[in-house]
Amino acid sequence: MDRRISFEEAISEPSLFKGRFAGLSLPQQVALKIINGCPLSGQELEIWNAFQENVECDPDGFPVKYHTTIPYTPKDYREAWVVVGRRGSKSDAIAATQVAYEALCGGHEDFVRKGQRALCFQVAQDLRMARYSLHFISAALESSPIGKASITQVTADRIDLKNGLTICTVPPTLKSVRGYACPVAVLDEVGVWYQDSDAANPDYEIYLALSPGQLQFPNRKLIGISTPWNKSGLLYKFYSAGTQGVKLAAGIPRDEYKDVVVLHGSTALLQNPLVTREFLAKERAHDPKAFERECLAMFQDSISGFLPSALVERATDRGIFERVPESRPTYVCAIDPAFKRDAFGLTILHRDDKGNIVVDAVRRWMGSAERPLNPRAVLEEISYIVRPYRMDVLYSDQYHFESLAQLANDYGMSIIGIPFTARSKSEMYGNLQQLFHQGRIRLIDNDELLKELKTLERTLTDGGTVQIGAPSGMHDDVVSTLTIAASQAMALEPSPLPEAPKVPTVAEQCWEQIKRKSGEREASAWD
Repeated sequence: MDRRISFEEAISEPSLFKGRFAGLSLPQQVALKIINGCPLSGQELEIWNAFQENVECDPDGFPVKYHTTIPYTPKDYREAWVVVGRRGSKSDAIAATQVAYEALCGGHEDFVRKGQRALCFQVAQDLRMARYSLHFISAALESSPIGKASITQVTADRIDLKNGLTICTVPPTLKSVRGYACPVAVLDEVGVWYQDSDAANPDYEIYLALSPGQLQFPNRKLIGISTPWNKSGLLYKFYSAGTQGVKLAAGIPRDEYKDVVVLHGSTALLQNPLVTREFLAKERAHDPKAFERECLAMFQDSISGFLPSALVERATDRGIFERVPESRPTYVCAIDPAFKRDAFGLTILHRDDKGNIVVDAVRRWMGSAERPLNPRAVLEEISYIVRPYRMDVLYSDQYHFESLAQLANDYGMSIIGIPFTARSKSEMYGNLQQLFHQGRIRLIDNDELLKELKTLERTLTDGGTVQIGAPSGMHDDVVSTLTIAASQAMALEPSPLPEAPKVPTVAEQCWEQIKRKSGEREASAWD
């Protein structure tokens, strides 16, 4: 007997998923209907066209004009690649509902061999996220009276059902998915999985490892769902091909994509009621580049400029090459030690009474493999540079820290090591970027500093991280010291304004004169 219940019937039956489906936004409902080959009508067809990028949106991603020129033919696709913005409820509303439906109503138990157990995989970006996703799937099952009654066991990473199927959440590793019978698999946040062939578990290898385990199931499903990252990897490959390969150039074979549907939409398009227009506008103002990727669901080039040159120029005080030390500010100095192939950088700055960062001095020493820098000589020179700024503490990254600390003591200075790891570096550079966007930093007219700021690159790695640094063959040592010093200065309280001298009132002046005259008369009497 064919035990498969159609998706249309499952979302119409109160004992199954009617209640859950009714609680989803219309675009979320349409996405699930498209994946499962349900007919669409009216506004649903407009949303289908929007998912096929046939829509005009405002700067925040809200549709302003729908087009209905792309025909829709219901088809139960074997693969779906859903590229949507963050907070679109892709894991909760779409992926979890699809997994719960397939496990409960898919009829896949009819095609499991004796002694074999079928696993419905939810493959998340790491083990913590994988287990977190299980809560969404459990909630989807428990929304159905039949689904709730079908659960026999729930653990930290699996749900066992009475029909013999198991829903299992795992991290994206070959060991986790290889060799299992798998009627349905969701690749959650696949856009930030490893993509490099040199990586231990690249995305395409996991994709290939899942395919043999699905062959025995005629109604198999594989869904890749993610916010986009860079222009590489599985997610970008299928996005670039489009639904059934419609985006491919003429002459390129499309057989690989005949059972594939691709849905693309911004955060706003998915209509998550928790995401407001005010929230999106704030995110766009905070970081326009990140907003394009995270909320507009736009793939980014792997390498892009970190700061627009216009922002650097706007922050530069031309003609001021070094600021004269003053008595009031608390100055901060950071160094980036290097002695052979890299430059040794130094930046002195302070935070003014308005909370802005003001750069005061920049220095750079360059050594070579043949003639490396003498650390003692450099530190002695630094001691003369920082003395007028009333400083005896230098901040430095963790490299060369211990070897320099003792030498610095000989010149009356101490060095505090600041962790400059991939994570902390990204946070510090993000704070520096905000200072430029908010107009809260003033630079001096230093060629090396300005050049390094203008050539900084942001690289989206295949592991889902951001690296910021100089292009190959160039330097970022001065910018590193600026970043470290600025992060330390922002943690300080702004320097208080000096109190203005109090001008006595006329009455106070008269009273002081009376007391003075009285004192003079008393002194004369004693004489």
